[in-house]
Amino acid sequence: MSKVVERLKIIGVDCPSCIYGIERKVVGIKGVLSFRADYISSEAIVEYDYAYASLNEIVKAIREAGYDVVKEYLEVFIDVEGEEIHSLESRFKKIPGVIDCRISPVSSIMRIVYNPYTVSREKLENYLKKFGIEPSREVVKRIGFEVSHNVQKYTRFTAFVLALIAIAYHNLGVLTKISLPLWIYRDFLFFSISTIVVLLNIDIVLKGLRSLARFSPSMESLIALSSLSSYLFSTAIMLGFLKSSETFFEASAGVLGFVGLGKFIESRIRGRVAEEIERLGGFLKGKVRVVRDSAVEEVDIENVSVGDIVEFKAGEKILVDGVVIDGWGYVDESAFTGESMPKLKKAESRDPVFAGTILVNGYIKVRATRVSRDTVLSHIVETVKESLFTKPRTQVIADKIVGYMTWIIIILSLATFIYWFTRDSVENAVLFMASVLAVTCPCPLGIAIPMVYAIAVYKLTKFGLLVRRGDVFERALAIDIAMFDKTGTLTIGKPAVDRVIVFNGSEEEVMRVVCSAESRSEHPLASAILKYCRDNGYIYNEPSKYDHIPGLGIIAEASNSEVVIGSEKLVTEMGIAIPEDIKNLVAGYRKYGYTVIFIGVNKVLSGIVLLRDNVKEDAIDVIDFLRKMGIKTVIASGDSRETVEVVAKNLKINEFYSELTPGDKIELVEELQRKGFKVLFVGDGINDAGAISKAFLGMAMGSGSDIAKIAGDVVIMNEKLKSVKIMMLFSDKVRRKSIENLIWAFIYNLILVPIAMGALHSIGITLRPEIAAVAMILSDVSVILNSLTLARSKIM
Repeated sequence: MSKVVERLKIIGVDCPSCIYGIERKVVGIKGVLSFRADYISSEAIVEYDYAYASLNEIVKAIREAGYDVVKEYLEVFIDVEGEEIHSLESRFKKIPGVIDCRISPVSSIMRIVYNPYTVSREKLENYLKKFGIEPSREVVKRIGFEVSHNVQKYTRFTAFVLALIAIAYHNLGVLTKISLPLWIYRDFLFFSISTIVVLLNIDIVLKGLRSLARFSPSMESLIALSSLSSYLFSTAIMLGFLKSSETFFEASAGVLGFVGLGKFIESRIRGRVAEEIERLGGFLKGKVRVVRDSAVEEVDIENVSVGDIVEFKAGEKILVDGVVIDGWGYVDESAFTGESMPKLKKAESRDPVFAGTILVNGYIKVRATRVSRDTVLSHIVETVKESLFTKPRTQVIADKIVGYMTWIIIILSLATFIYWFTRDSVENAVLFMASVLAVTCPCPLGIAIPMVYAIAVYKLTKFGLLVRRGDVFERALAIDIAMFDKTGTLTIGKPAVDRVIVFNGSEEEVMRVVCSAESRSEHPLASAILKYCRDNGYIYNEPSKYDHIPGLGIIAEASNSEVVIGSEKLVTEMGIAIPEDIKNLVAGYRKYGYTVIFIGVNKVLSGIVLLRDNVKEDAIDVIDFLRKMGIKTVIASGDSRETVEVVAKNLKINEFYSELTPGDKIELVEELQRKGFKVLFVGDGINDAGAISKAFLGMAMGSGSDIAKIAGDVVIMNEKLKSVKIMMLFSDKVRRKSIENLIWAFIYNLILVPIAMGALHSIGITLRPEIAAVAMILSDVSVILNSLTLARSKIM
C-alpha cells in the first residue's frame, strides 16, 4: 500500500459540525484511510492510499462540502509541447502536496496548485530541474514566451539561408551538367554548412534529445533524430566508414534550417493569441493623479491605495475600480459589455466605474474601491488565462493520440531504415528514415483545439461574456434543457410604472402628492414611482409627516393632504372604500402580471399605479432561437404563480415552476440531470449560485462589480440575454473550426507518412528530408492560421 499523509489548512471552519460535514465527504472517497481535523486550528490530517485516491479528489470533496483549503500557485514558463505536456502533468500530479498541475499548450505556462504545508515552491522547482527542465519566471509579457526574439530571429534566418544555399547548390550539381565552383570539395562544404546549421539550431536538437531521454518524445525529438541521423551517416560516409556515392548533409541542414525558421514564425503567430489576452490587462499600467491634502500629485498606479481619490479627464483611461464622488462624464465600457455607446456616470447617483474603461468626455473624481490585482479587469484577465488550462474531452483524446503517435513514428522510421537497408542501399535507407521522422507532425493534433478555444475565449470577452472554463463550448452544444430564472434574467429586474389610472382629480395633482410621500421611501417600487414623476416633470416636495408600515405601504402628509399609498389591505384599513368595479378592474390587471399600488388622498380612493417588471427586449428572440435548436425552455422562479405564468405566456414557454427557494431550484436541476438531461441554467450569479453550479452548464447574469464573487461557467457581464444566443452560435463555430484542424492534421499525416517511407519510390516519387520538413512546418502553421480566422469571424 502506497500511503500518503497530508496536512491541510481548511478555510471557513468555525464549529465541530463543520468538521463532521467535511469528514463525511472525504472519508467517502475510495482509498482515504483516515481524516482527523481540529476546528480551532482549522487544520486536518488526511491519510490515503495513492493507488486509489489523490489529493485533488480530497480537495474537491472539501470544496463540495462548502469549504476550501489553503493553497498556493506556481506559474513558470516551460518549453515543452506534445506528449511531453501530458507526461509532465502526470508526473507532477504524483508528487506529494501537488493538488493539480496543468500546462497550457497555447501559452506554454505551467501552473502548479500545491499544498504549502506539504511541499514548498523551492522543492517544486528542484523537481523540474530533476526532470531536465530549467524553470523560467522571466516570461516575455508580450507574447507569454521566454525567448530572446531578436537573437533568435537572426540565428534562425541565417540557418535557413545556409540550408537553402546548400540545397540549391546540391540540386544544381546533381540535376544539371553545370560545372559548379568547388564541386569537388562539396562534401567538405556541405559538412561545414550543415555543422553551422546544427549549431545555430542546437536548442531544438537538445530539447528533442532531452524529451527522448525522458521517454516522452516530442516533435523536436523527431526533428533531432532526422537531422542527426542524416548528419552522422553523411559524416561516416565522408570519413570512409560507410560506402556510398553521395553524402546528404544538405538534407540535415534543410530539415533544421526550415524547421528552425518555421518554428520561429509559428511561435510569433501563436503568440498573437497570448498577446491579445495580455492586452486585456494592459490598461492597468501607467500614472494617475491622486488628490491628497487638497493637492494633486501624479503617482504610479501601483502606489494607489483603496480610499484614494483619483481624478480623470476626458480621453483618459480609468485605472481603478471605484465610485464617482465629483463631476460627471460619459464612459466607454465596451471592454466589459461589448456595447460601443458610452454610459453617463455622475456623482449624484454615486455611479461605479471600472479599470479598463475610458472617460470619453467630462471630468470625474473617483474614490478607489479596488486597485491593481483586485480590480474587476484583473479578475477577468486571470479568469481568461485560467480557462486555457481546462481541457475539453476531445483534447484529452487528441493528447493521448499524440503520445502514441511519436513512438509509432520512431518505430516506423526504424522499420523503414531496415527495409531499405536490406532491399536497396544505405543512402536510401537513411534518407527515407530521416524523411519519416521529419514529415510527421504531432503538433497540429496537440494545438488544434487549445488554439481555437483560446481565441474563442478572448473573442467572447469582446461581447461581454467571461468564460471561466475551456470546455464550455463542448458543453453548450450538448444542452437538452435551458432553464431560466425570471427576475433580472428574462425580465429587466426593475419594476417600472406602466400606467397611472386616476379616479379623482388630475394625474399631475395626484402624482405630486404621491411622489412627495414616496421621496422618503427606499423601496424599489418607490424608486420606480419617483422615476415616473421625474420623467413627466411632476414637481414634488418633502412630506411634512411620514410613516412606513412594513409589508403594507406608507401613510404621510404632503401639500396639506393626508395620503395613503400601498396595498388594498392598508387602504381599506384606513377607511377608504374601494368600489366593486375597481376591484374587478384590479383583478384583471393582476392576471397580466401587474403590481397594483392603491392611492388614497384625504380618505378618498384617488387612483391606482400599475407597475410591471417588463420582459427584456431580446428574450423572445433568444427563446425562439433555443426552441428551433430543439432545446426545451423552462422558467424556475421564486415569484408567485400568476406573475411567472404571465411571463411564460409572453415568451411562449409551456413549462414553468413558481415560488421556488434557491434550494428548490438546486433539487429541480439535479432531478432533471438524474433523468439524463443536460441542463443549462441561466440566472443571477449570486442568488442562483447553487443551481448554476449544479447545472451541466451554468451562465450567470452579473454586473462588473459582482464578477469576482458570482458563480457560473460563463458570466454575462453585459447582462443581455442575447449573450446566450451568441454563446450557442459561437460554440458551433468553435466545434467546426476544431474539427477542421483535427481533420487536416490527420489527413496530412495519413498521406505524407507512407510517401516519406518510400511507398511511391518505384514510380519515381520520393520525399527528401528537407522537403518533408517544409511540409511538416507548413502543416503546423496552417492549423494556427486557420484557428486565427476565428478571431475575425462574425457571430451574428
